[in-house]
Amino acid sequence: MKNTALRRALTAVAALGTLGTGVLATAGPASAVTRDGYLDIREFGLFYNSALGGSFIDLYMADGDLANDRFISPGPGQGYAVGNNAASYFNKDKVTWYVYTGAGAGGVEGWIPANYFGTFSTTFKNQVSSVYHFKAR
Repeated sequence: MKNTALRRALTAVAALGTLGTGVLATAGPASAVTRDGYLDIREFGLFYNSALGGSFIDLYMADGDLANDRFISPGPGQGYAVGNNAASYFNKDKVTWYVYTGAGAGGVEGWIPANYFGTFSTTFKNQVSSVYHFKAR
């Protein structure tokens, strides 16, 4: 009788342990999903219009040529090329992002500190061609 009760108890513990492992395996840290139309923490957003207006693209990694990218969220500018069309930005990352007026970190360099947003100056408004989450040159 004691062996049967012991086996049932061990089986229940093993089942709970397996269930707990499954829960731990599926629960992970929240992470940004780039280019999904939502500007999450640790992403950099470029907006079609000034003052964070219109469609935007959310970037998690550097992009050396924004001419191949499109604004993806709903709003004015959706579907347009990002290169030389971004009027404002939102850096929701923990690091400084660097913007360049030329592809491949060419042209004029600018930087946007962590958790900073705004409309680009006349030097960069509708002139940004590449972005990096590190100093590219």
